[in-house]
Amino acid sequence: MTDAFTPDPCADYDEISKTANIIDVPTSIGNVRFHQWGGGEKTLVCLHGGYGTWAHWIKVAPSLATFGNILVPDMPGFGASATPPEPHTAQGVAGPLREAIEKLAETGPIVVTGFSFGGVIAGHLASLLNRRLARLVLVAPGGLGAQRAPMAELVKRHKHMSRDEVVMAHQKNLEILMVKDPGCIDPLALYIQETNTLQHRLKSRPISATSTLRDVLSKVQAPVLGIFAEHDAVVGEYLQERKDILSEVCESVDFAVVPEAGHWVMWEKPQAMIGILRSVLEDLD
Repeated sequence: MTDAFTPDPCADYDEISKTANIIDVPTSIGNVRFHQWGGGEKTLVCLHGGYGTWAHWIKVAPSLATFGNILVPDMPGFGASATPPEPHTAQGVAGPLREAIEKLAETGPIVVTGFSFGGVIAGHLASLLNRRLARLVLVAPGGLGAQRAPMAELVKRHKHMSRDEVVMAHQKNLEILMVKDPGCIDPLALYIQETNTLQHRLKSRPISATSTLRDVLSKVQAPVLGIFAEHDAVVGEYLQERKDILSEVCESVDFAVVPEAGHWVMWEKPQAMIGILRSVLEDLD
């Protein structure tokens, strides 16, 4: 690893992280790390996307602390959590998460929400939680067997790049894949993108490219909410296909589309996501 790949310090990231209780929970594969805010009987679990960590939810999770017990893990294979044994599967990620969550939320209803690849894992986790699950919220989920929109090729980073070239590669990749408005890409977004991609050990794309979420949703009896961004580069013109799949396999499903947002909707439109998830938690009363 060269100096060009060493992220510049980010005070905003550190300050927000310090507002959480950081908990390493022992599981059958090793520790799973959580950032935890709030408390009470109602629990909201927020799962990040591929090449991600808890920080995919950095603009949303702390603001929900007054509405419940907010648990945001680094999923197994990512960030500071242990890596599950190979071959890597959605079940292999969801199982240790269930072990950890049941230790951190021993009683009360649980809402699980997952973003992108985290949506795939959320579906499998939901099936394991069974009657503890109050609602499943899928944010631009993979794993539905749906068509993926064509997009420009992401910029690959290599050891001969300068520091500026590495940063620009992350900037460009965020523009291509993650957001609609490049103006929302600030130093914190770049820091999150860079540190996240340095910490993953599990390749999510082969799992997301399957229909594993679609296949497991028939085991989920709780109501499902599907959230999509109006300008998701992954979804493109295939939003209706995703709605049709979810409507076919879920016992109860509603949808919300967040306007003027790209794939990483929690970053680009955090207040919209806070409002939706707050309503979900309040509906449990």
